[in-house]
Amino acid sequence: MLTNRLGEAEGDERYWARRIRSPAFRRDLEGLITRELEALSQERIGDVIDCDVVGRIIREWDSKIINEQLVADLVIAASGRVATRLKKRRASVRATIDPQLAADLEALLQQRIRLSRRAEDLIAAIMRQEFVRRLFSDIIFTSIVAFHEKVNPVFGGITVRLLQEQIKGFINLFMPMLQKQAVAFAVMKENQRILLDFVRAIIRHLLDTPLAGYAEMVSSWQKKRVSALMRKAVADAARSAKLEQLIREMALAVWDGVYRDVREKRVGDVLRLEAHAGWLAQRCVDAIMPVLSRPAMVQFVAAEFALAAAAQSSGRGTT
Repeated sequence: MLTNRLGEAEGDERYWARRIRSPAFRRDLEGLITRELEALSQERIGDVIDCDVVGRIIREWDSKIINEQLVADLVIAASGRVATRLKKRRASVRATIDPQLAADLEALLQQRIRLSRRAEDLIAAIMRQEFVRRLFSDIIFTSIVAFHEKVNPVFGGITVRLLQEQIKGFINLFMPMLQKQAVAFAVMKENQRILLDFVRAIIRHLLDTPLAGYAEMVSSWQKKRVSALMRKAVADAARSAKLEQLIREMALAVWDGVYRDVREKRVGDVLRLEAHAGWLAQRCVDAIMPVLSRPAMVQFVAAEFALAAAAQSSGRGTT
């Protein structure tokens, strides 16, 4: 009996290996997946996706499953290839995207926007930062140097630079008051238009900048430093338990919110499966076939066929 079962398993294995390579099997599998996708499009999302299962995956996901250094190397290499391609593109972003999308972006930029209270608080907090204080101090000092160089071209600039520390110390005495006035200016309703006009001007400039310009913003020696910093940042992030916990909490919050919004909708409302079921089925088969063709999978399926046949034979014998 055991010999017969082994022989049947080997026969099933040979059959399955031939069958999976046949055009008929591929055609039947594509048809099956197409019909399932069309049926799935009518299902309610809450009946198809278990919210608790996805939440458990997010909570239990171990970030160490990913080789972060390899991922960093892949990102760096990919960004280098993208930069190489961009160098050949002389058209701007605005000229590259769809004309209607460009028009919609321009219409959005022309909308009158008023900052929310939270946005005002954020701007105020940024304006109070130490780096802003240093920036203001440097701007004022540079202006003083430029003024003295015009008044006294020979010795004016030299004199001011010799007294740089004293002058900056004097400027810093008034810096808290200056920052306070700058914050008040930035968050005033009347002045928000100036800030938003500045933001609009930057966005328009970015849209009109040739794509090659984005690839040439960083010099070759800076790219090496950026790559090294990126690898270090990825390694540090991977070891940061607090960052991992924050990402996990944010992912759970986003997932819970998204699920609440879509659970009563049909799958077809989110994914146009009915119109693209055939194409998706072909792509699914392209991904599935290499897995089904692996020797271990062929042996597994053949063994299951043999067990099913043995169970059926045993059942007939007892009836």
